[in-house]
Amino acid sequence: MGDLEEKLNKLRVAIDAVDDEVLDLIRKRAQLAAQVGEAKQNKGNAPFYVPSREASIIRRLLARNAVAAEASHETKVSDEAIHGIYREIIGACLALEHPMTIAYLGPEGTFSHTAATRQFGATPKYLPCSSLELVFDEVEAGRATYGVVPVENAFEGAVTPTLDLFADMERDVFICAEVQLSIHHHLFTYADSLDEIEVVLSHPQPLGQCRNWLASHLPNAQMMDSSSTIRAAQIVEDAKTHGSGSLDWKKCAVIGPYSIVDQSELPLVQRNIEDYHDNTTRFYVIGQHDSPASGEDKTSLVMSIKDEPGVLHNLISSFAGRGIGLTRIESRPSKKKLWEYVFFVDVQGHRDDTSVAEAIAEIQAKPGGFIKVLGSYPVSKPL
Repeated sequence: MGDLEEKLNKLRVAIDAVDDEVLDLIRKRAQLAAQVGEAKQNKGNAPFYVPSREASIIRRLLARNAVAAEASHETKVSDEAIHGIYREIIGACLALEHPMTIAYLGPEGTFSHTAATRQFGATPKYLPCSSLELVFDEVEAGRATYGVVPVENAFEGAVTPTLDLFADMERDVFICAEVQLSIHHHLFTYADSLDEIEVVLSHPQPLGQCRNWLASHLPNAQMMDSSSTIRAAQIVEDAKTHGSGSLDWKKCAVIGPYSIVDQSELPLVQRNIEDYHDNTTRFYVIGQHDSPASGEDKTSLVMSIKDEPGVLHNLISSFAGRGIGLTRIESRPSKKKLWEYVFFVDVQGHRDDTSVAEAIAEIQAKPGGFIKVLGSYPVSKPL
């Protein structure tokens, strides 16, 4: 046995020993999590999933990882890797407290599915839904413990169907967490060259996020909307297999996530065709409760006020006067009266913070003022 092989064997034995220690510690953590679950059951209505607690765990570990790397001058394990490892550990331990079903806009492999697994790990049961409305329905009915829905893209703006569902005052769901997912789009096609592509299928959001690339490389192609990126791939595969519809599968292309390679046989021919490579989409986790304060939170609101000059200023002044920052504001038709609007606002802070609670109460007291708290939740960072 050479010196190199002997050295490698010693290192492998040491790694095996560390793995045994890690496994024992994971089992110990799982036992403690099970005890937490028992305590919550005895308390009654205490939620098993507490996003503020999980956010605090991840933030503390990332800070500890950075300090340890700096002190030892060793290569730092990436924040994304630490987050992913502990996301799976936390998810597996949470399953011992309470089994969960997570609804999302399907089918499997969509960006919504990826966002859901980034938030909850591989342990829960995942329930694909054919529409955003069904995701809300499953959560409201209690058939899903939580749902994951897209709310906005950094470059294409709001996902308006999601906002419209929140604007429905009959809905009884809360935002309890947010997920920011880095988005990369790829081109898939059976065509031998880009010149042969006549139709591009995808969800409207990816088509918009690749607008410049499409105009430059496929200026004559027809854009066709699909309910999801994965569904677009299925449409082309069905056309190839069954000759269904009027599509010529040899002249079609699909834009979507890398996961299409696992969901179909479509060849990947061009990577990262999004117009902005720091493209990010934000998702909400919805449930029947929101989250306690974590120390770094947002609160999402939908509100309206009597239609008169300065209406928007009257709403915003309640926050500005208390030094509360707004991180997002969107308007949508109320669908109750012509040219009447509701405003969606994200503010810095938790609804239990004194200043935020006072601002909410002030708006409610204004003539014609209406405000609904959609939920408070920990601030997230892109993954």
